[in-house]
Amino acid sequence: SSCDQQILSCSSILQSDGRLGLTQQGPFDAIHVGCAADRVPDSLLNQLTIGGKLVIPVGPQGGDQYLYLIERINETKWTQNQLCGVRYVPLTDREKQLRS
Repeated sequence: SSCDQQILSCSSILQSDGRLGLTQQGPFDAIHVGCAADRVPDSLLNQLTIGGKLVIPVGPQGGDQYLYLIERINETKWTQNQLCGVRYVPLTDREKQLRS
């Protein structure tokens, strides 16, 4: 459809380490992470604008994972709210993705 073509024309595919984010293109008002991290990456926190929000699943592969909403309050402070239990695939580096 024409809507699909519009979405594809303004999209790009990037193969990289998702834990690092897109430092050259930030800061961002919102970041959504679609894979579980074992901890919240500082690099993603630092790419948020003041008032920006990060939605990220956190927890070990095969263990308890939770979806968090994190909001940047100022240059050095964030709030973190645990939303619910989830089950996601792990957030890994590029080399581990390519070996799979």
